[in-house]
Amino acid sequence: MGRILQLIGALTLVLLASCAPYPLYRGAVPPPPPPAVVHAAPERPWVPVPGEDGADLEAAGADSTEVGAEEVPPPTFEISDPAKISTKHAYQVGRASYYGKRFHGRRTAMGNTYDISQMTAAHPRLPLGTLIKVTNLENGRAVEVEVNDRGPFSRRRVLDVSLEAARRLDMVRKGSAKVMIEVVESVKQ
Repeated sequence: MGRILQLIGALTLVLLASCAPYPLYRGAVPPPPPPAVVHAAPERPWVPVPGEDGADLEAAGADSTEVGAEEVPPPTFEISDPAKISTKHAYQVGRASYYGKRFHGRRTAMGNTYDISQMTAAHPRLPLGTLIKVTNLENGRAVEVEVNDRGPFSRRRVLDVSLEAARRLDMVRKGSAKVMIEVVESVKQ
């Protein structure tokens, strides 16, 4: 009886081990996660605010090009009434989803590393590097993103946007949304 229990236990372990999840590409070793780099925030010079203690920017000699040398994110557009959005000049209309944290740090089709905080998207056919405007037709929000990857690989979806773009489009909670894609700046390949 003890021998049968040992055999059943060994067989159960073998079956459980064979059910282990496979990597996305069999035989491929996933790349190691990028090293965590902590950057100290650069010190910003004090700039007087107009109307504060009578201080004026021009009087202080501040130049608007010197202030805020940080990179400005692509604009987020707000459209008040989604029912009035015209899809007449749209490149494509369909469902979009987003790809999130589990893809962070992986290589994109463009060769760079996917970053969830960047305004990027994956499209199956548009040339890599194309700048597109994505409008959420359910709430009227729109953003500009750069196509830097291929996908989605589902017939039900036309676009995958980064997590930051999904946040600005207000589609994270639902997971997907009906969107309109317009080409802003095309890149020839």
